[in-house]
Amino acid sequence: MASLKDIVIVGAGGHAKEIAYLIEAINLEKPTWNLLGMIERDAQNIGKPCGKYSVIGDDTFFQKRYANLNVVVAIGQPQRVKQIYTSLQNEYPELLFPNLIFPTVQPGLREVAMGIGNIICEGNIFTTDIQLGSFNCLNRGNNISHDVKIGDFVTINPGVNISGGVVIESECLIGTGATILQYLTIGRGAVVGAGAVVTKNVSPSTTVIGVPAQPLKRKIV
Repeated sequence: MASLKDIVIVGAGGHAKEIAYLIEAINLEKPTWNLLGMIERDAQNIGKPCGKYSVIGDDTFFQKRYANLNVVVAIGQPQRVKQIYTSLQNEYPELLFPNLIFPTVQPGLREVAMGIGNIICEGNIFTTDIQLGSFNCLNRGNNISHDVKIGDFVTINPGVNISGGVVIESECLIGTGATILQYLTIGRGAVVGAGAVVTKNVSPSTTVIGVPAQPLKRKIV
């Protein structure tokens, strides 16, 4: 039997626990990963428990060990994920960023093209001719229809319905239970609020909320 591949999780919050659960599910299907633990920026948190695991190092961890090491970034903010990946890739180019896919989702990905570093959790449903970039996180129970294109560093929270032909540009955050109607574009860096129903294109760096979704009006103080 092939040896397990070492992997660490960057982050030590609730999302990191979810990713640990995903890794354990993959191992139950086919032993693949040796999860070493979590990495946090604050060295004072080394040894702190995170679910069944613990924080094993801060940013300096990668100075000591990075050859053939797999890394998953368990952070919910798209811009922060991009920042972490860019920093790690520049300093430690030998790090590996695998796609982590829940076993029951894997058979449905035959019609999905994807990059690296994606996290696909339990209960996601994909149909056909779907393009998924890199470092996207699809939380539990999303429906992604035909011809959807998703950029890089996108976070999609649980229970989202994305209709056919939708384009979600990079660094977007899609809230829990949102619905995006067919052939719309969600511009780069946009935020779709939880439960929103998107019926029109969303401009870049815009937050929309409500049914139907409307741009969030900010109070002028």
